[in-house]
Formats: sequence, structure tokens, C-alpha cells
Amino acid sequence: MADCPKCGAHLRVRDWRQHCPHCGANIVVYDLQERLMQQADIAEVQHYHFQKKIDRLKASFIGSKLAVVRIVTSFIPVFALFLPMVKGSLNPSFADFEGSVSMITVYNGVEVIGSDGFLTSDRLFTCSLGLLLLSVVLWLIHFFLIMLACSKHAKARAVIINSLTLLASFGSLAVFIADKSDAVFTGTPAAGIYLYLALQVLCAVIDFAVIKQGIPIHHKQCFVGGIPIEEYFEMQKTMTAEEIRQEQYRRLQAIMEEKEAEIEKDEAAEKKTGEDIKEADDNG
Repeated sequence: MADCPKCGAHLRVRDWRQHCPHCGANIVVYDLQERLMQQADIAEVQHYHFQKKIDRLKASFIGSKLAVVRIVTSFIPVFALFLPMVKGSLNPSFADFEGSVSMITVYNGVEVIGSDGFLTSDRLFTCSLGLLLLSVVLWLIHFFLIMLACSKHAKARAVIINSLTLLASFGSLAVFIADKSDAVFTGTPAAGIYLYLALQVLCAVIDFAVIKQGIPIHHKQCFVGGIPIEEYFEMQKTMTAEEIRQEQYRRLQAIMEEKEAEIEKDEAAEKKTGEDIKEADDNG
């Protein structure tokens, strides 16, 4: 159970009535305004920390022109895989196939890839296919890491993920070219794989350019009881809670008076406009 807000005595389960059994204070309404102000302070500080995360997330995507370009260059590489990546023929023992291979072809041939001996007959071909799929997974991870581009370890993550993606992409092509076996597939690289590599390089270049340039983060101004939160944190170091509360009341009062003055000004302007319209109608 809770404690009495006045005397601090611990309330038991049977102390369910509105008044404290020790001091008689009305537990519900005692010092209610101060307790609401304390809860409001906590909520506004929590909102400030959440708002900082939102501001960093927003800056990661549209914080600069290069950041916007990075979204595009990070998104398009995988589409090159839907173009012909290699041209050749499959060993007849697995399937009767000859022509261009794209990611769609690989997807449609999952049953053939999973057949006995396909992944074990030619280790280099399997390694090449595995590196290609790994590069796609790393591309996906890189795309989602853009959301953390303004966080503490963003630069290190960008260097690692781009390096691994490029190694996997170029490694896949290098292993495929080095494979001279015809146990599974015989063929040559096509335009799609070269375009895929070029787009991965472009993605990395733009990513590193964003890292070098940096992204300015514009934080939305937050307040605690009418006081800018940065000033509020400084006040906590030099002022008591009572002094801060009095300053909050003073500023909130000033804000309310300012809003009331604006409302009165708008009403006066509307009234004058109405009178001008009526006078114009009367004059014909």
C-alpha cells in the first residue's frame, strides 16, 4: 500500500477510507496541486528524453540533403538482383535449365536447390550463392541501421556493415568466376550482378560521405512547468524544489496572461472587422 502524503505513515490494506487513520488528513485531496505538479514535471522530463530520440530518428532520414540521398542509394541495390545475374546452364542431373538467372529464378528453383547433392556437389558454387544471400541480409540490416545513424556508435556500425556487405558482394562474384567446375552450374556473370556491385559501392560511398559531413540534429524545445528544460536542469543544481516551483508558477502565469492578451487582441480585431463590414453595408 501507499504512505500518507501528510504524516508519511504506511497505510495497510484495511486503511481503505478517504482519511488517514493516523493524522486524519484527507488522503485524496491533501496537497493535490503539488502532487499533480510533481507528476507533470516527471512526465515532461520523460517526454524530453523521448523527444530527443524522435529528433535523432528524424535527422537520420531527412537531417541533410545527403541523408535523403542515402535513403535512395540504400534502398535500390537489391532491385538489381531481379535482373539477369548470370547466364548458363544447370547440370541435367538436377534440372533441365539453360538461360539467365535472377533472384526470381533462384526463388522459383528452391526445390531444385534443396535437392540431394545440389549444395554439396560444388562447394565453390555453394559458397558463391551463400555469399550473395549474405550480402542481401547485410543490405537489409544496413537499411534498418539508418534509423540509428545519429546514435552514439553509428559511425563504427556504418564502417563495419558497409565493409562486410562489399566483401560478401564482391566475394560472391570472385568465387563464381574462380569456379571452373560443371558439377552444378556452368555459366558467366551477367549485367545484373555488376549493377548490383556498382550500387553497393555507391551506397557505401554515400554512407561514408554522410558520416564525414555529419548530420545536424535540431531538438524540439521542451519545457517543464513553463521553464525551458535545459534551464530547469541547471536550476535543480542551485535552487531548492520550493524555489523552482515558485518560478514555475510565475512563468506559467506569465504564459497564461500572454495568451489571454492574444485572445483579447484577436477578438478586438474581429469586432472591428465586423463593425467595418456593417458600416460598409449601411453606406450602401
